[in-house]
Amino acid sequence: MKKLLIACFALLMGIATASAQEYYERGVFNHLGLNVSASTEGIGVSVAAPITDYLELSAGVNFMPGVKIKGDVNVDYNLGVLPAQVTIPNHDKVKITGNLKRTTMDVKLNIYPFGGNSTFFVAGGFSFGGEKLGKLTGHSDAIQSAITTFPTFKDVILNSISAELDKYNVKFDENGDINGDIRVKNFRPYVGLGVGRLVPKHRVGFRFEAGCQFMGKLKVYQDNKEVKINELNDSDDDLSKIIDKWTVYPVLKLTITGRIF
Repeated sequence: MKKLLIACFALLMGIATASAQEYYERGVFNHLGLNVSASTEGIGVSVAAPITDYLELSAGVNFMPGVKIKGDVNVDYNLGVLPAQVTIPNHDKVKITGNLKRTTMDVKLNIYPFGGNSTFFVAGGFSFGGEKLGKLTGHSDAIQSAITTFPTFKDVILNSISAELDKYNVKFDENGDINGDIRVKNFRPYVGLGVGRLVPKHRVGFRFEAGCQFMGKLKVYQDNKEVKINELNDSDDDLSKIIDKWTVYPVLKLTITGRIF
């Protein structure tokens, strides 16, 4: 009987030892992870370190690729208000370019409520930088030439000509340029949740995250001056309502995680 008890005890000790070996110990910054991600924030690179089994700290940078959209839009001329001596070649189209390029940085604290080797997490933190969500640019040689030729009537010319962007009339500046952008807050709190650890148990792992940045109200700028979107259009349309009420930026992120040590 004693031999049987000793054998059972030895077996139990062996199982306990094997289980302990399977457990991945996390201490305060005793490991380091390097990660690459693709998300609605762009292409991201980050570093992370565990604090305990329940906490993980990360910092990263996200690059939104320079996606450009080009097209021709109509030009609206109200030549009836111009003096007779002012002549402007009537060009019906002007080329404009939309650019979505931006860069942001973030710091996040990931909480694993079940500890151990559990991969479910809740994240909280903030993103900063990249206040411009998108830019709009364009140029008209004809309008620039008219203002250069008739500088006395600059304001009259600028007030009588605009580019028709869908339902909106966008003004030119004195150089014949169109410069507009949409901006949000520089500092944006963040919350999210998902599965996966940024410092994985094995050398390589995967992680999925869904969350949102609280970016505040969208603001429309033209020539670095804020304008109300309904001032660009006489009617109160759906786009005006979206810009007025859209205050969060959705984040969906897929990450390849790696443990350096």
